[in-house]
Amino acid sequence: MKKVLITGALGQNGKILSNIYNKKNYQVSGFIKKNQKSKIKGISYFNNNLLNKKKIEKHLYQIKPNVILHLASRNDSYSKRLKKDNYKNNYIYNFKITKNLVDAIIKTGIKSKLIFAGSSVMFSNQKKSIVSEKDKFGSREFYGKYKIDAHNYIHLKTNKKFKATTVILFNHDSVYRNKKFLIPRLIEAVKKKEIKFIKKIFIENINGDFSHAEDICKGIYKVSINNKNIKSIILSSGKRFYLNSLLKYFIKKNKIDLQISKSQIKKNSENYKFLGSNLLAKKLINYKPQKNLMVAAKNIFNI
Repeated sequence: MKKVLITGALGQNGKILSNIYNKKNYQVSGFIKKNQKSKIKGISYFNNNLLNKKKIEKHLYQIKPNVILHLASRNDSYSKRLKKDNYKNNYIYNFKITKNLVDAIIKTGIKSKLIFAGSSVMFSNQKKSIVSEKDKFGSREFYGKYKIDAHNYIHLKTNKKFKATTVILFNHDSVYRNKKFLIPRLIEAVKKKEIKFIKKIFIENINGDFSHAEDICKGIYKVSINNKNIKSIILSSGKRFYLNSLLKYFIKKNKIDLQISKSQIKKNSENYKFLGSNLLAKKLINYKPQKNLMVAAKNIFNI
């Protein structure tokens, strides 16, 4: 039986991927922080925050994974990102746990394929409307800088026994999404009819590349079983989605009167300004998104 190890196993993607691999008859193990709850039946969990190399090595010897999905990281909400000192500390933490994992893989000699979760913010310096794997990385944010530096470190260390792919993920949501992030926060605001917050988001006219997390995770699974040596690959919808289209649906459904004129709505919002090209993913792993953000939002609303 093939084995997969997932770091950050109780995060949104960790939960979805645990179920995917479980159904594919993989033996699924997950690294989690101590006292985390909402565990999935049938998954073997290990308390491992990736701060101790010896402990990582011990668990790698024990699990002997064929695939390692490195999803664990600290990723603050937008408001917390504005606090530079806090975010810089997160860079140090995130890079350290990634380096520890990579060094432990090399030390143990475990023959695994590493899938590293990258982020669209790795391209945040780009002025293009669409980015692809051919574009250079560059970021103004500590989170983006961490992802770039970790990607470079991983591929500096790859060898015949240790192969790695960075999956560059754009915005994606599901019922498992942490409530601190925008879409769950927005749905909660609609339920509670928090007019001020809803109006603020509506005026911002936020738009960008948004996907359903299930599609993204199915893509990650396909990358993990692909035999080609893929250094990086973008998983995205490849389409522009306006949050106001989502808001209009929920505003009407919940009989909310915002009283906003068209002149108040920003025409050229800079939020999430570029899209991700998923052409390479379609070619190499037959990537076919089945759902969209509206489906995810409806699911979140009904839980």
